[in-house]
Amino acid sequence: MRHAAEGQEQGERTLWLGAAVTLLAVAGICALLADHLVLGVLRLAAGLLAGAGLGAALLAVLGPRLPRRARGAAAGLLALVLAAALTTPAVVATRLDPLEQSATASIAALGEGDVVHSLPLPDAPVLVRRADGSSQLLDAHGVRPVDASAHDVLALSHDGTHLVRATGASTAVLSLDRSLSTPDGGFPTTTFEGTPLALADGVLVLRDCTDGYCHLSGYDLTAPEEPLWVVTGSAETRGTDPAGQAVPARAEAETGLLDAARADGVLPAVPLHFDPAQGWVQLDPATGFPVGRILAGPEEECRLAATEAPATAEDPREAAPQVLTVCSAEDGALTATAFHEGEQLWQSDPSPAGTWTVRLDQGRVLAEGTEAGAEVAGEIIASEQQAAWSAPGGEGVQEASAFTARIGIDGAAMVVTNEAGQLLGYDTADGTNLWTLPLTAPGTEVRGTLEAGTAVVLDEVVREEPLDPRGAQRVQVLDAASGEVSLEARTAEEIGAVHALGGGRALVTVGERTLLLGA
Repeated sequence: MRHAAEGQEQGERTLWLGAAVTLLAVAGICALLADHLVLGVLRLAAGLLAGAGLGAALLAVLGPRLPRRARGAAAGLLALVLAAALTTPAVVATRLDPLEQSATASIAALGEGDVVHSLPLPDAPVLVRRADGSSQLLDAHGVRPVDASAHDVLALSHDGTHLVRATGASTAVLSLDRSLSTPDGGFPTTTFEGTPLALADGVLVLRDCTDGYCHLSGYDLTAPEEPLWVVTGSAETRGTDPAGQAVPARAEAETGLLDAARADGVLPAVPLHFDPAQGWVQLDPATGFPVGRILAGPEEECRLAATEAPATAEDPREAAPQVLTVCSAEDGALTATAFHEGEQLWQSDPSPAGTWTVRLDQGRVLAEGTEAGAEVAGEIIASEQQAAWSAPGGEGVQEASAFTARIGIDGAAMVVTNEAGQLLGYDTADGTNLWTLPLTAPGTEVRGTLEAGTAVVLDEVVREEPLDPRGAQRVQVLDAASGEVSLEARTAEEIGAVHALGGGRALVTVGERTLLLGA
């Protein structure tokens, strides 16, 4: 009987040892195939099989030293512990955190008809106008609702310290300084009669008409009881054009006083006024008097806007806000001119005749359209660097590697990808390579946008480990002029619409929420 029992135990030991060898061998094959095929299920199977194999080996080693039930429990426990130890760290290491953990603010997902306005400044508030008429302000401290109707014009001051709400007959200026908020969290508000033209250095410039008499006035926001000055104005209601947005070179209808502020959500820092006798003039916000020369004559077909300076400007005059005009001849030829304090900085040669849309942005003029006699549309730019119009990037871009995608273009920079798997920024005027960053891999699918001097770029993440999530994307938020990355994150979540914001930030929609990301 004893010999029979020993034989049976020896047989079980051999059986378990064989099972251990087989399971461990299969585990090794699964691990090799998982790395080769980048299959997570094989990597998990390898961990489970290895744990089971080591548990079977333990049963073979323990033999008669423990009762059968105790041996089985010990082996099963060891198998579970080892399987968890071999799989859990790998799963945790490849897990991607949700983007919401990196967000400084979160709002309900942006939908069709919702509009976002931002300034090219760090930490400046972001204005969101919903299609239903509601509005919100976002910053690093959270979200604040804005009391306004769908018909009101809302515009940020160029320095982000105030929000202007214009109803047509009156103008309310809301201070955005959180330390000055009312007890219920509201905005300290000062109300004026008239239509806002500009807000510069704490002075609000207004136009108001009563009984057919129109005047312009300037109010110091620190002492708003009485105007600093009042001058006679015209009854003409012609306004400037939105900076940074494409408009037809020849307007089909005159731009209204508030059209630009409604379109780009920013009130100009430079007060501009149209006089039907003289044309366009720039006003001194401290006195209301015209400064410099006439910007454009009353009969000229011109687009005009106050813009931020080029991000690469070195001349102190060019680094200040500029007024751009682009005037169209009868044949469609364009002539662009830049002014500072009413004095001309530069003027372009006439462009080729044609049908154009123009974009006045960061001290430069981008035009897109078709030359007379041509069938293919193209782009040209006028800038401080040369009198002749040229293709964006000029010879500098023509000598670069072939581009595979263009993320975006503005007056200062164009952001593109090339065949070598690089993300690049070029000066829009002369094609100087401003910076170069690697994509996750050559040929990877890339999408993004460029707005307010910030680029948002999404590219596919190449799976390198078996447990890496499928369909993951890398999100980068960076300064378009310098290439400085303010946010880099990887996510397996499905990303919807993205909006680039000034100051190296972005609004990214994930599911039912839109997240404020970046610096």
